[in-house]
Amino acid sequence: MNQSIKHVLLFAFFTSLLQAACSNGIAPRDVPTPHPPVPTPTPRELVLPADDGSHSVPIEWWYYNGHLRSETDEEYSFHYVIFQTEGGDAVSRFEFGQAGITDVQRGEHTYISSELSASTPSFTEANSEILLNLQLANFNLEIAADGSHTFSAQDPNGVSGLELATDVPTEVMLHEGIGWMDWPFGWTYYYSYPRMQANGILTIDDRKVDVKGEVWFDHQWGDFFVVGKPAGWQWFAIHLDDGRSLMIAEIRDAEGEVLAIDGTLIQSGSEQRVLDAEQDGIALEVQEYWTSPRTAGEYPAKWRLRVDSINFDVLMTPSIADQEVPALPYGNQAAAYWEGRVEVTEASSGESLGRAFAELSGYAEPEPLSWRSEER
Repeated sequence: MNQSIKHVLLFAFFTSLLQAACSNGIAPRDVPTPHPPVPTPTPRELVLPADDGSHSVPIEWWYYNGHLRSETDEEYSFHYVIFQTEGGDAVSRFEFGQAGITDVQRGEHTYISSELSASTPSFTEANSEILLNLQLANFNLEIAADGSHTFSAQDPNGVSGLELATDVPTEVMLHEGIGWMDWPFGWTYYYSYPRMQANGILTIDDRKVDVKGEVWFDHQWGDFFVVGKPAGWQWFAIHLDDGRSLMIAEIRDAEGEVLAIDGTLIQSGSEQRVLDAEQDGIALEVQEYWTSPRTAGEYPAKWRLRVDSINFDVLMTPSIADQEVPALPYGNQAAAYWEGRVEVTEASSGESLGRAFAELSGYAEPEPLSWRSEER
């Protein structure tokens, strides 16, 4: 169940902020109490790629990260996500997107956000050729029935952006073994394609770069609710040079205590393996921190990760310290999180073993929401 929470708190933050923004000009009111989520009685078997499409559920998202190279061997990384949530009538749907590009050579990180859009004009129902088509002005995502994905994001000035297309995936991670989890906050389906081959174009400072590389795709949907800070997570999507793909997640509860740490491993050409903290000897140690100049959030900035059962002992260090995703345009720094590329090296020798993406949430102090303010 635990890996599935990696994006949940972030989504809860955004939902609260959007609700707060819509309440401007209205008299202060009590914090709304959400209805308890209704757990699914019996999980069904996932059908892929058909389940890459949209589902009629309260919360769903399509998330990508990847490591890319140019024709001149320059290195870049990116993340891209579109969130979808039901409206109050449980019929209308809303989406918004976020993306980031890391230029490893220049040590620069660029952030792009979408506008909030109702899904009526943006969402196209599945057909025999297209499973999903989302169009959010400057964000677009299309998933074909053959399992290939195409997605793009452009900033309003056209100075930065990405346009990428993936081949049909050859490996899938069904987290917790079946791609479904039930926990006290509700239920969710969750799976990943850890190594999708991709090519396309990055636009950085008005400069277009042809790139290709590997993309990690996460897809999750369900009916759940999670409170905010001090709850949070440290999540890692790791691409090792020997072909292994490893996801590790450490989850904190509502008191800020570590609730669980576990993950999923795929050896290239082999079946997946679900990892358990106690049985597999997983240990995640934070060795350094970085403080954001924008939010004053204190984020982990270097880790030692050990998994005894697979003789795995590495250090992970951010390629660039500042890869924080700001709260704007949502207006409250509770929505800020850190999402970026990290380098993976062998702990004792320092030998490079690969690269990863880290997602860190629950480290920036939230500002008061509008309905909690006594003064307008």
